Amino acid sequence: GAVEVDGARRAVRRGGRPVALTPREFDVLAVLAREPGRVQTHRALLASACAPGEGSVASLRFHVAALRRKLEDDPAQPRHLTTETGVG
Repeated sequence: GAVEVDGARRAVRRGGRPVALTPREFDVLAVLAREPGRVQTHRALLASACAPGEGSVASLRFHVAALRRKLEDDPAQPRHLTTETGVG
């Protein structure tokens, strides 16, 4: 279903139902939702979703995997939260 991101309320709905996200998951999703369809590099996502010195590529991958489990119909075959190998 459609995913709605409400930045003011820090709330996410999928198919009209609320989705519980951690603060970091929400931050990563908010960055991706601002420019749908645009590939974000790991560095850009970390800079936008994490405080300076926090986060790593490994933690970012962990959060994206969690978002896929919560938002994709089939997390093993994501249609929306995809990875562009070597980019982000």
